[in-house]
Amino acid sequence: MGRFDFSGGALCLDYANTLGDRPRCEKESLREYADVVEWCREAGLIPSRDAARLVAEAGAHPRRAAADLAAAIALRESLYALFAALARGQEPPPGDLDLLNRALPEVLGHLALERRESGFTWRFTAPTGERERLLWPVVRSAAELLASGGVAEVRECASETCSWLFLDRSRTHRRRWCDMKSCGNRAKARRHYARLKGQEPE
Repeated sequence: MGRFDFSGGALCLDYANTLGDRPRCEKESLREYADVVEWCREAGLIPSRDAARLVAEAGAHPRRAAADLAAAIALRESLYALFAALARGQEPPPGDLDLLNRALPEVLGHLALERRESGFTWRFTAPTGERERLLWPVVRSAAELLASGGVAEVRECASETCSWLFLDRSRTHRRRWCDMKSCGNRAKARRHYARLKGQEPE
């Protein structure tokens, strides 16, 4: 089992969820550049051999790794701000949309079609594992989600101690929790305890 959770329903939301409990910001998953590389490996964006090489390069060039980490976190925070605003029915912050738009020309400019037995698929033309393209699939995922009807399904977890984003593809579109097994069950347990204490009506 990996370190990261990929239950958001879209790659960009999974990436935004690498910081949890945002009111207190106590659940930071990207503390160093190697964590960004590991997230990409677990997401299936790079193979293990490329991840190992990138981690080794980061160790050899700590200043560059620190700059890459700062850029990766800036992207994450912009994605969170954009999608959290939409989940709350608010207007997305223009500065965060600008950051995404500035990244798009390079990302989309490296997309090419590749022929496979099952048909055609998109691929990035930059060498696999290159530092500069590590998060390109995340940028592409965000752009595609924003430009699709699926953006109306973006939700923010209702738990007071969680801020994760997810796509609500439930039949009734009333899903409240990022994961019923974690946040949902904890909320049910708190309500049950409150009822037992007479703090909440049946």
